[in-house]
This record gives sequence, structure tokens and C-alpha cells, in this order.
Amino acid sequence: MKTQTKTLERIYSPIRSELKAADTLLARELSAGAGLMGELTRYVARMQGKRIRPALALLSARLIAGGRNGASGLGREPIALAVAVELIHTATLLHDDVIDGASLRRGLSTLNAKWGNTLSVLSGDYLYSKAFCLLSSLESPGVLKLMSETARILCEGEVAQIHHQYNTALSRAQYLKIIGAKTASLMSACAQAGALLAGATPRQALRLSRFGLQFGLAFQVLDDTQDLVGDEAALGKSLGTDAALGNITLPLIALMESGAADVSKRLSAWYGNGHSPAAEAELLTLLREEVIRRKIPQACRRLAGRFLDRSREALEPFPDSPAKESLLALADYLL
Repeated sequence: MKTQTKTLERIYSPIRSELKAADTLLARELSAGAGLMGELTRYVARMQGKRIRPALALLSARLIAGGRNGASGLGREPIALAVAVELIHTATLLHDDVIDGASLRRGLSTLNAKWGNTLSVLSGDYLYSKAFCLLSSLESPGVLKLMSETARILCEGEVAQIHHQYNTALSRAQYLKIIGAKTASLMSACAQAGALLAGATPRQALRLSRFGLQFGLAFQVLDDTQDLVGDEAALGKSLGTDAALGNITLPLIALMESGAADVSKRLSAWYGNGHSPAAEAELLTLLREEVIRRKIPQACRRLAGRFLDRSREALEPFPDSPAKESLLALADYLL
């Protein structure tokens, strides 16, 4: 974990001062609530993530601004955007933990595990409202509209995933559409909005939107793979929840495509008949073993690699700069 942190510190070096300012503002936003709400959001502040979405926004802004703003930094608006997207992302995590029944997030007990589902959902709603208060302070109606549309798409993606729970016939195309909405859309909006606030042309903003979209698809493919074959202690969050909840992800789709008829039949029967915790643990072990035996994690990484190739291609027209180098390094970091 320390090596990962040091790697990200190097990648984030062109926006070090802006990220520091964003962290300060985020801490202030999360500590501003009174009473129980303040207690809940201060607990959320302890769940430090990798800040990938704020970094996408700030690096995209820096890519467009170049050296124009120099030592004075990017200004207030990209920093406010960075905090808003982290609040939106954190809100989705609180809601996801309720839906998934997760007990661990970023190495800490989830809000739902400590305070129950109702307060966890309301805390997520509160973070959404704080995010849009920040976004409404920007002098950019276009960015506010973009982020509002993205919030709608995020919700539609989550609903689509729930609609297709236990659907062992889910296709790759359907899966990619779901993760494009529930994950990649926010990363795309982060990059596009950051660019727009820095004065990007429509073509430049579209290129950064494409970068974020392809980056987000790769991110979710790799995350779904880790959910099945990763190390819970190393990742600091509950694993195995997708398969247990009936969320059909790429590793499961690839497993069923590989001709593992017995596994597919058992999975369908398991979803249809209910199961005990012991049966759940047994089936998750079987799925993990079969996925590894058939080298499916490697295939998922290759697909993620193709998405990342497309994200890098989107940056090709931009002149070389520290910000461009960091965006490319962030793509490499995922793999």
C-alpha cells in the first residue's frame, strides 16, 4: 500500500498544491455538519481514498491551462469541482455499501455496519446535496449541467445493475453499458469538466471526456476482477459481494463463456433457490478457483489494457507536458 501511495504522489506532482487545497476544503465540508450528521460525515472523512476522480479533474484542468496560471495555481473553481466529484463518489459508495450489505470500506467499518442502513443512505444524500451546492457556486452553467446529467446516468447505471441481478444470460455488451453508466460516466465527466473550467475548446473537452470514459471502463473491469480474486485485507474492502448479490460481472461472464457448464448450472440454481452463508462461501471459493484455473483474470486485464490504449490515444494531440505525462502514468498505474 505504501508503494502505491508513493506512486500516486509522483503522478499527482503537477497538481500537488491544488490537491492539498482540495483536501482542506473537503475536510471542511465534511466537518461542517452539526449533531449526528456531523458525527457521520466526520467518520466518512476518515475513509481516505486514492483521490483518483479529483485528480482526473485537476490534471485535465492543468493540461489545458498549461503554464498560464503558473505559480498561482489553477484557481478556486477546479478545486471546488475536485471536492464536488469526491463528494459525489463518496455518496455513491455509501449507497453501494447499503445495497451490497458491505461491512468494510477503505479499511474501516462501513457506515451501514456502524449506524444502520437508514443513516447511511441519508448521509449519502447529504453528501450529494453538498456536492451540488459547490457545483452551483461555479461560474459555469455548462459544468453544472454536465455534472447533473452525470448524476442521473450514475443512478440509471445502478438501477440497470440491480435490474439484471441473477441474470446469468447477461451479455458483455450489456455489462459494458452498465459499467459505462455507473462508473465510467463520472470519470469522463471529471476530466471533461476540469478541462472546461480551464478554458478548453469543445474538441479538447471531448478528447478528455473520451480519456475518462475509457479509463473508467478499464477501472471497473479491474475492480470487478479483484472483487472475485483479490485480497480483502490488502484492498481494505469487502470482496465477493458482486457474485453473492447476483451482480454478473465480466469474470463471471467470461467463466460461463468458457464452457464451464457445471459452474454455470450451479450458479443459476444457487441464485434461484436461496442459500446459506456456508453454501455462499463454498460457491465463491469454487468460482474463484475456476476463474483462476481458466486464466480469466489475465483475459480481463487484457481487455482493460485495450481500454487504456484508447484512453492514451485520446491524449495524443495534446502537447507534451507534466500534466499529460501524469494522465498517461495514471492509466499505467491501473495495470
